[in-house]
Amino acid sequence: MIPLAWGKVQSKMETNLTGKVKSEELEFVVEAVNRHIVTYEAHVSPVSVIFFYLDSDNPDFVAKFDDLRQELVPRGFIPFINHDAENSITVSKRPPASYRSNAVNLTLFFLTLASTIYVGTMYSYAYATTTAMRILYGFLFFSAPLMLILGLHELGHYFVAKHYKVKASFPFFIPFPLTIGTFGAFISLRDPIPNKRAMTEIGAAGPIVGFLTSVPLLFVAQYLSGVIHTVTTPSPGFTINFPYIYHLLGLPALPEAMSHTFPMVFSVWVGIFATAMNLLPVSQLDGGHIIRGIMGKASNYVGYLIVMLLIFISFFYNYDGWLFLALFVIFMGVSHPPPLDDYSKLKWIDVAIGAFALFMFIVSFTAVPIST
Repeated sequence: MIPLAWGKVQSKMETNLTGKVKSEELEFVVEAVNRHIVTYEAHVSPVSVIFFYLDSDNPDFVAKFDDLRQELVPRGFIPFINHDAENSITVSKRPPASYRSNAVNLTLFFLTLASTIYVGTMYSYAYATTTAMRILYGFLFFSAPLMLILGLHELGHYFVAKHYKVKASFPFFIPFPLTIGTFGAFISLRDPIPNKRAMTEIGAAGPIVGFLTSVPLLFVAQYLSGVIHTVTTPSPGFTINFPYIYHLLGLPALPEAMSHTFPMVFSVWVGIFATAMNLLPVSQLDGGHIIRGIMGKASNYVGYLIVMLLIFISFFYNYDGWLFLALFVIFMGVSHPPPLDDYSKLKWIDVAIGAFALFMFIVSFTAVPIST
């Protein structure tokens, strides 16, 4: 998941600009724009500068605008393209922001490691007779594969963001010492996303890396579950339901009671389920980034449809989890803020990435993931 630290400001950029442009800053902005873009007029206000341009004067506009973005954003200015009656670039001051130190990321990582080991230890009771062995099993067969999937998922976002010269935080893991041991992880994008290609690829990178990491681990978990057997009578527990990817790969996919489930089977199942959750095409979930990059403003309609579907399946299957997710999405904001350049064209590879993201969602999603 990659929430935009600047998203709420960006979505109101044209009507709720903050900060005043000083004379020396104005001179810098004008010189920077004129180095990259051929303009014919500029309007100056206390909070922004609007530059008007013609497509015919700027045959390599997309590349030049990205060069401009890379020059302005580190200096505290955000350029934003508008195509209304005339083509224009609005440059506004970036509101001040402060960020947590990396010590917070490291602390949360170790807390989440501890919480997933603790939960994994609980699921290892039937497979080991001593506390030390249960803790070891909890780490090796639950915490390690789950943290690997979640960590590589977020690093996928991180490195593609770096490729596009978009600053991003290191992953924030969220500890939760119940059921699955964590609420997942996320990175925070600290720069605006430049264009639709970057939005699509940054959003898709995490799920793709996480999904491709999970697939071989599915076979490892299945193999180990056949050679490591229970040593005590398991206690009753909840039941997990497997998504279609298990059928597709020829793995056992019947509902399985957690009391008889090998910890790594459950751990990788959680990783697959997290992929499906993140790929929901709404708000600032990974799927929201992908659908916004591919469909533009029309993605807002998809977002509202997804919220209604979540509420519907919550009542249809009597599963409250989807209702809580719908409320969370509404709280975050159903619509996704646009990139700085919302008009440049996508390449075929981005459409293919979107299609693969849809495939991953279909084979990873489970309407009733856990039943009692």
